[in-house]
Amino acid sequence: MKFTTTAVLVAAAAAGVAADAVAPWIITSLSSGERDNLCQRQIQTCQNNCGGPDKAPMAFCNSKTMAWGCGCKEKTPDFQTWDWPVPAADCGGSAATCKSNCNAASGDRNQCFINCSNTHKCNTEDAPVSYTSTSDIDTAPKYVGPAVSYNGKQLGDLNDGNDRSKLDSSNSDSESDGESGADKAVTSGAAAALKTTVLAAAAAVAAAFAF
Repeated sequence: MKFTTTAVLVAAAAAGVAADAVAPWIITSLSSGERDNLCQRQIQTCQNNCGGPDKAPMAFCNSKTMAWGCGCKEKTPDFQTWDWPVPAADCGGSAATCKSNCNAASGDRNQCFINCSNTHKCNTEDAPVSYTSTSDIDTAPKYVGPAVSYNGKQLGDLNDGNDRSKLDSSNSDSESDGESGADKAVTSGAAAALKTTVLAAAAAVAAAFAF
């Protein structure tokens, strides 16, 4: 998949504009066609995981905001969060932007590329949390949150143009309550992204009585 950020980088270079003018990564920067296709795959994956469209009352994806969710009528979705189409694409876009910024920066580009690979282990529990899941189709995603992985690791700078310094510091400046900075980040970040399944499961129970 060709991401919009790559196209912007090429255009900037052709125009003689500084390459660091590439916009920060956000999944809504994908073209409308890419977003439509991604949402179709997201909904279909949820429906398949639930056992069919009639068993997936909470399968949704907003192609404008890329808010998504999945909830089954008869089970809790058992698809790993980092493997859902939208979070996977969000990670891929962030990784592509990271590498584009390596090309624009001075210094050791090879090390920069290595850092991008280390912080963007997409489709694994080490991938950066995607802040795109919501409780309903009309709620806009958070998009940018602390740079933590799904297993709670602090990832440092994702180099995708988004300033997370205040977000990271607010989640790691104190451990007085016995909770580590990474745990706090997961509580406010990863858990927020993962809670869709829990909310959807509760909604599915209620929905089951309506069918």
